[in-house]
Amino acid sequence: MTDLEYLQQRIAGYADYANMDARHQVDKQIRAILGEALSEARERLKPTEALVERLDGLMTRCEFSDQRVIKAADHARFDATLVDRVHQLDREIVECADGIRAATTLDELAAQLDDAARYLDERFGAIIEAPSE
Repeated sequence: MTDLEYLQQRIAGYADYANMDARHQVDKQIRAILGEALSEARERLKPTEALVERLDGLMTRCEFSDQRVIKAADHARFDATLVDRVHQLDREIVECADGIRAATTLDELAAQLDDAARYLDERFGAIIEAPSE
């Protein structure tokens, strides 16, 4: 199964990257899935101190559109290589959301938070480094 097929199965109406409006929608869809998992984990695992700060920081990234990502997506040329890379990173983020939901300890949660933040950063990096249209 390709990353795109996986995302289409997991996310109803996955917008993909066909045009600018769809790119903005995909960003919202991916952030929503991650944000929901984070919110659920916050309630279920009750992290404290530094871990709750990390979780809340990641939740904030999910609540609001990152204008840097939007601007980069508006100007990037989404060729097949970029689309494939971003599909891969979107899948990684969705899988991190699943890992966050499955976490039973604070250590497991912490590891998933690290991964989710890294994939969000890599996703932004892939888009910002793409040639402009």
